[in-house]
Amino acid sequence: MAPLLTPIPVQSQLPLAMINLNRVKSAFPQLFVLTVILFVIGSLNAQAQFIDLQLNIDSRITARTEQPLEFGTIMSNSGRRMIELGSPNMGIFSITALENQNLLVTLDKPTELRHQNPGIDDTIPMELFSRYAYSTRNYENSYLLPETVSSIEVEPNPEPGPWNSIYIFMYGSVEVGDVRDGTYANEIVLSVIYI
Repeated sequence: MAPLLTPIPVQSQLPLAMINLNRVKSAFPQLFVLTVILFVIGSLNAQAQFIDLQLNIDSRITARTEQPLEFGTIMSNSGRRMIELGSPNMGIFSITALENQNLLVTLDKPTELRHQNPGIDDTIPMELFSRYAYSTRNYENSYLLPETVSSIEVEPNPEPGPWNSIYIFMYGSVEVGDVRDGTYANEIVLSVIYI
């Protein structure tokens, strides 16, 4: 009889300190792809909840005439008539907007008053100036409003609330020469754009 040989198991082990980097690198992309596939398959049966969202944004810029510029009744050939800053006859516009909002303000100021009867060509030369402040009583500390487009930042209001008002004061003079009787008028156009 042949001697009995018992097989001796031989195990090949890598030392714990050695890592096959090629194997780890190739397993990561496969694991990532498998995770994405499972996520997509798992989400196919998921149900979603939706909320309708509606948001209205209103700048609420308002501009209005607080007081018209009024030269009153003037006699023909009376010469120069002046309305000073602070006069009860000066014109006042108000603009209400959000605090810290930037506004582009344009004033289209006429250089003459025209007779209301279109058949009369007489005109009265006019020179207008404008300033702005944050209170109608604060005209002494007002800022000059340039002749072209002006950028104005609305200052914070000391009172509670997000709104503040800017007041634009209109004043100037007319030179009344030899013109026919009647009513002479024109328009000052205020344009406000928020940016």
